[in-house]
Amino acid sequence: MKYSIATGIQKLSMPLLNVKIANLKLTFLIDTGATHNVIASFVYEQMKDAFVLLNDKNKIMGVEGNSKETPIVEALVIIAGTSMRTKFSVVNMNDTIIQLQDETGLQLHGLLGIPFLMDNNCILNFSNQEITIGE
Repeated sequence: MKYSIATGIQKLSMPLLNVKIANLKLTFLIDTGATHNVIASFVYEQMKDAFVLLNDKNKIMGVEGNSKETPIVEALVIIAGTSMRTKFSVVNMNDTIIQLQDETGLQLHGLLGIPFLMDNNCILNFSNQEITIGE
């Protein structure tokens, strides 16, 4: 399945992917440098019923260099009608999200990192401004 990431790249210079979790449309940054998938804590808190809290934790290093232990949750993610289970670290990203929203008008809900890309056989094609998932 191929999905366009052109709008995010053209408007914000960022590859963005729209997904649904529990019938809510959410926007994720595709981050090829992220070692974990991340869901913003405010999203998790508002939609706890859509996630399964796993008995595991991740250590995440933020941009500022501080290491934090985060809970891991799992959710059913739907992209253009195709469902896939994905694990996320729950991270307080409020400052980053507020700054991004102030600068661009976009509300970001999380990051899809290397685990998502590898688990779902994703290929990012920046020339065509698209992501291929699962082929």
